[in-house]
Amino acid sequence: MVIAYTRVSMFLITLLVTRVTSSQVNAPCTWTEISEEYDYCGDSLTRGVPWVFPLKVCCDTIRVNKMKCICQVVTKTFSQNFDFYKLSKLSHACGDLLVPGSYCGVYKVPKGA
Repeated sequence: MVIAYTRVSMFLITLLVTRVTSSQVNAPCTWTEISEEYDYCGDSLTRGVPWVFPLKVCCDTIRVNKMKCICQVVTKTFSQNFDFYKLSKLSHACGDLLVPGSYCGVYKVPKGA
């Protein structure tokens, strides 16, 4: 009886550790997640137009991972269509999702570019 209880306990602990590990914040975003965030939030980030308050679905989507997927693909190409400065407005409008000191919206220009 004690052996069976120990095995069940170990199984449950292993399952819990696996579940926590698989949902870590540092896991890379999939292209589907990135695409969804830009589909829902693109109007709020579009360059050359006045700020548009984000839709509820936008905020709900980016709250899941604290804007990590949007921030992950901020590049020089991003700046052709979207405004870096609107990223902080988007974060604030959806509940201050960015951690102070984060680098969302900042990209490094390669040397020689």
